[in-house]
Amino acid sequence: MPVTESSQFTTLSGGARRTWAHPEVRSHSLVVLTVDRIYAAPLAGAPRPEIIAAVAAGGDLDDLLGSLAVVIDLSSVRRLKHNLLTNALVIDYAKGRAGTGQLTLAFAHPEAADACYTKLWRRLGKDFRLRPYKRDAWAAARGPLALLIGALFATAVLALVLSIFEDMASARARGPRRGPRRGGSGRPRRPPRPGPTPLEVLVGWMNWRVVCAVGGAVAAVAQVWLFRRLTSPPESLVLVRS
Repeated sequence: MPVTESSQFTTLSGGARRTWAHPEVRSHSLVVLTVDRIYAAPLAGAPRPEIIAAVAAGGDLDDLLGSLAVVIDLSSVRRLKHNLLTNALVIDYAKGRAGTGQLTLAFAHPEAADACYTKLWRRLGKDFRLRPYKRDAWAAARGPLALLIGALFATAVLALVLSIFEDMASARARGPRRGPRRGGSGRPRRPPRPGPTPLEVLVGWMNWRVVCAVGGAVAAVAQVWLFRRLTSPPESLVLVRS
């Protein structure tokens, strides 16, 4: 990641400091990572240049960032989660008798979030391991499978019903009429053929071939959706203390 005014890396006698400043980090004004601690100053706009320069020069962070800054000893960190969708890091840490605390760092760009996550992982040491990513296959496939099954079932039912009605209409057109009736002149008069039923009129505008084509298109979309859901990359990376 290129070094910018809001992202600096300085080597000091006591180790290394890495800083991220607003607006590169959206949740805080300034985040400072040292060898054994991470500091997060509350959001109050972009920090003054002299503050960043003093941090880079090795100044006292407690005085520079103030009493409202969150300070976490890296030895107390229990879990680190990198949300790849929101570019946010969630740090779970122990707070002694007070139980556990949580710090969320939101970044404006994935490059900054990746850099902070990588630096933190290195500083946390070998005691942390990456939790294997386990995809919930059923949760991912539930929506696409419901669409696929529904499309196939509805297509089969509609195509069968329309095919039956088309056969009935054809049979009625070819079928014999009732016996002739004699009119007033004595000549036979054929009665009119029976008309279609209301249900036949309702479905008469549909064609089973069109229904099958539309159902096949919906099924194809559902299969593509299912493939993408089952092969999508992980949404987060989680480090836990081993």
